[in-house]
Amino acid sequence: MPGPIVSRSSTCLSCLRRLAQPFKTSNPVSLIQTRAKSNNLRARDQGVIVRLLTDIPKFGRKDAIFRIERGRMRNEWFPKKQAEYMTTTRFQQLGLSRKNDVGERDSTFVPIVASPDPVLPTTASKQADASPAEIRKPDLNTSPEKAHELLRRFIPDTLTFHRKPIPSPTPKKVSPLIAAESGEDQLAMFGSVSTIDIASHVKSLLAADPQGNRIILEPGQIHFVDMDDNTDKIKTFGHWKVAISVKDSELDPVQKVVEVLPESRRSSQNRADEPVKA
Repeated sequence: MPGPIVSRSSTCLSCLRRLAQPFKTSNPVSLIQTRAKSNNLRARDQGVIVRLLTDIPKFGRKDAIFRIERGRMRNEWFPKKQAEYMTTTRFQQLGLSRKNDVGERDSTFVPIVASPDPVLPTTASKQADASPAEIRKPDLNTSPEKAHELLRRFIPDTLTFHRKPIPSPTPKKVSPLIAAESGEDQLAMFGSVSTIDIASHVKSLLAADPQGNRIILEPGQIHFVDMDDNTDKIKTFGHWKVAISVKDSELDPVQKVVEVLPESRRSSQNRADEPVKA
């Protein structure tokens, strides 16, 4: 009786390759398993329906019903009792419909904060909002008569201003007598001397006295005598009479003289005032 046949594994390399690929095909790519794309995509989570229990900026006012992210409702609004979940039971309790009563988020909503009771402005706030002229009025305790006296005492009879002259074309040959008679007063000058300049200069003179510092002096209180009422500045060298009126008073104006000189006169005068060294 023949003995049993003992099976053994093949040691042939080609046989092993054939066993590893039992179904030989002409296209090796067909053996790769692929998954087809599905058109039935999972619907995106549209959030949860909530009802606001308080006004929330950029979302809506109280009792608004709309959809919101689950994370915001779970982590922020529900723990703080700012909103509640609108379940089917809750819709029935409120007599509302999921189809008709669910709105949209109002991103432009801003709650209106009630303004506090009006507070009467203090004296400091009134002075901060008032103009400089209004601030000085309460400190004005100088009577018109006293102001008139201070204007006469502290303001000199002649107020001198200096301006740079504009050279005028002259003939090459001119008689010294004619040049002397023409004088510098006939020259034009750069800029002008206005009532604003005169008022500023007068204020600086009055500042030396405590009561004179309280006098209100505006450019409209200064007028040029013997000139048109609309004239508020002079543009040539010379001497001009001005009248300074006291505000809120019927007293006669204080008359002074405004002198406009070239800059050269100032430099020569400063040299004359310097002490002579021995």
